[in-house]
Amino acid sequence: MNSLCYYPKKRFTNCINTKQMKHLIIALLFLPMISFAQETEEQIKKTITHEWLTYSKAFELKDYNKIAEFFHYPVILSGKSYSSKKTVMETYKERREKKVQPGYKYSLSDEIKFIKISNELVIAEFYYSRYNAKYEKLFSGSSIGTYKKLDGKWKMSEYQSVGEQWIRK
Repeated sequence: MNSLCYYPKKRFTNCINTKQMKHLIIALLFLPMISFAQETEEQIKKTITHEWLTYSKAFELKDYNKIAEFFHYPVILSGKSYSSKKTVMETYKERREKKVQPGYKYSLSDEIKFIKISNELVIAEFYYSRYNAKYEKLFSGSSIGTYKKLDGKWKMSEYQSVGEQWIRK
């Protein structure tokens, strides 16, 4: 007989035939692969791009509390280590309000390049431009962010501005 029965005395009750058993075993073998599948490179790029664009919007809106949420702590910003959200918020407030180009209204991302080190570590290079309320470009620059995946979330552990070009009129 090509079946396995839970109750041998009851014929055809609660039985699984050999073909069904093979399908069940195959499904059980592939279940861990489906459940614990790694993110693809494209998924990682999409996630980090979304994080960067949300970070950029928070910068534009002067939402320093939101900005501080994009980092793992301690974080290195422009070569200096920060251990708390409070100090990051204070630093961003000072930079945003005192060092950003006069008339700055919003930023646009020009290009993002990725270097995948591992499934938990990615370096992203961001190219962006800043504009005023008249849609005139004030500034083009680039920065590098090191993203780490901890506790299932991609956040920056290091962020550094690397290239700046002021637009002269």
